[in-house]
Amino acid sequence: MIRIESALPTRMTRLLLDYVAAEGRDWQHFLRSGIRPLTRDPHLDWVRQHGGMAEMHGEFAQDKVGNCGFQALILIRHPARTEDRDVSWAEVARTNGVTISPTSMWWDLAVTNDNPPPQDPYDARDDRFGTPLEGAEGLGEIGELFEVLAGHTSTPEEAFGAVFETSSLAWNTYGPGPDHSVAHYTSDPDAHLHPQLTVVPASQICSPEVELGRRLKVLQTAVTDAPAMSGLASGRFRGVDALWPDGREWLLVTDIDWEYSLLGCDRVAADAVLASDGVEAVDLA
Repeated sequence: MIRIESALPTRMTRLLLDYVAAEGRDWQHFLRSGIRPLTRDPHLDWVRQHGGMAEMHGEFAQDKVGNCGFQALILIRHPARTEDRDVSWAEVARTNGVTISPTSMWWDLAVTNDNPPPQDPYDARDDRFGTPLEGAEGLGEIGELFEVLAGHTSTPEEAFGAVFETSSLAWNTYGPGPDHSVAHYTSDPDAHLHPQLTVVPASQICSPEVELGRRLKVLQTAVTDAPAMSGLASGRFRGVDALWPDGREWLLVTDIDWEYSLLGCDRVAADAVLASDGVEAVDLA
């Protein structure tokens, strides 16, 4: 039961109650999607020290790779998707008669409009296989990766996910339904209000931010819950663009324009990822 003792007009009191109700629905949705209230230090200074990983788009010179701050740097290729199955980059290279190397990008492999590679990095769609899923959306599809990573941290239940919003503060557009939009407060007693108050959740307004190629909001989650965060998506938010455990054993990074992800970790975790049948990964360092 919520009791409000205030000289506020009845209309404003209803607004406050509706806000509380909307926030409750919001948190229920976040919890179902693997997000929890931020209760620990998300180690943003540590993440910034490894920020160079987010600046490596297609350029894996030895000096950059060697300075990533981890024993190993692993490139994880997002699968391409046809109507009935996922397709690996290795299969695309074989089909197109192209030699693939650890640093090969999709534009080095794709045949576009019957033209052999390399293609324009920003318009490399393969005639047979399309394009891999980019950024957080593609990363979230590689469920086995998160299972492996959960086994290589002391804190699998305590991790931090960073997400990119493609249009400023866009949480209002992909909450748990039509009852989430920005609440406009006004002193005009004749102003029209939407019949259902909808709000930008305070939980997200208060989230810290970190620069990893782009400005990302940081949320608390668990390693194996990270793929479920794509359940919030509705156009502007695609899922986890960076993930690291509270134990700081590794850092996983992607970007909305990347068809792959990068994992900085120790050699034991790297070998486990490379050995996983459900992950197409190559060793860069």
